[in-house]
Amino acid sequence: METLGRESKPLPSEKLRAVVCNLKEERSNTIYELFYEKDKSKILPKLLENQIYAYIELIKEVEKHTTKFKYPISVAFEDGDNNVYYCINNPKENYYITLYPNPINEESPKAYIHNYAREYNSEDEEYKLVVAKSKEFTTENNPNYFTDFLKIIRPCEAYINSVLAKMS
Repeated sequence: METLGRESKPLPSEKLRAVVCNLKEERSNTIYELFYEKDKSKILPKLLENQIYAYIELIKEVEKHTTKFKYPISVAFEDGDNNVYYCINNPKENYYITLYPNPINEESPKAYIHNYAREYNSEDEEYKLVVAKSKEFTTENNPNYFTDFLKIIRPCEAYINSVLAKMS
């Protein structure tokens, strides 16, 4: 699995940083305004989905650099059908996300939020993770889609920034 998503020459860190900066700027300006000004044009959901697609593509790019480091490790995995997906943990908030780099199409990106809890054994310090039912990201009939969007992109940014920091 060490070569997942690493077919072409990696983009330089300066370009990757510029893309992250542009995504943040777009989110803080356009998306923020649309969300808080009651998106009358109904374009906010598509903008959020496009941002998720962009972060998936960025993760594919930074994955090409992880072969040079001991940490951060790759977040690319293969399922039983040899499809690549990305899994990023957010331990501070007890959830992880899975992202599937499907081609951009009319559907929402395939992104899932998996909340979990730690159940401790009262006799010792050991615990097991108990994962709640996965929640697929969707903007349709989801009043919390903006919150879900933020839960998806924040660990993406953290992972990307950790790889970029190692590249410096």
